[in-house]
Amino acid sequence: MKRLAPVGIGALFLGFGSLYVWSKFDRTAAYSAICDAGLPNLSRPAEVKADDLGCVVLAPKAVYDGVLITGFEASNFSSANFPRNSGSFFERDDLRAWFNCPATGCGNALRKQLDNRYLDSCILDELDGIGFASIRVEGWVTLSADRFGHLGAYPKEFYASKILKVGPPPKSIIDRWIAGYRRAELCDDQ
Repeated sequence: MKRLAPVGIGALFLGFGSLYVWSKFDRTAAYSAICDAGLPNLSRPAEVKADDLGCVVLAPKAVYDGVLITGFEASNFSSANFPRNSGSFFERDDLRAWFNCPATGCGNALRKQLDNRYLDSCILDELDGIGFASIRVEGWVTLSADRFGHLGAYPKEFYASKILKVGPPPKSIIDRWIAGYRRAELCDDQ
């Protein structure tokens, strides 16, 4: 019996050592496999509910600059700093994420910015109010390949921890949206 104890301890060290090395080479796959085996999601911060995350792996907390576009069943946060997705060419370059406000709420500054109406002359239905904001936000973005948000339309999900800065969107984005509405003949000024 005494001989089996070192073998058992050695096997444990080998098992945990293998998991550690695997997580250094492919953190997403290692954490996902551990969670799929029934252990806790090692990437989940305390601020994100376990039921909201499941076994989806999050990147470490970081600060991201990007543009948030909201509307009916839309919460689109895009940042050039997001990690690239694995998968097809189109999926790798899709930097959109479904945006979740911090547990304490998004705050008055963001709410006020999103209430600014840049497209009023091009929207025929009051329910289509679209909000635009440039933001700097601290939080976690998903690394696991999956579909998120309304009808699974987003390749990533973002969990905000703290909104650091809010401002108006780049003019180029507003111009692109207005041009699209004009092409669809949805503007009153045509």
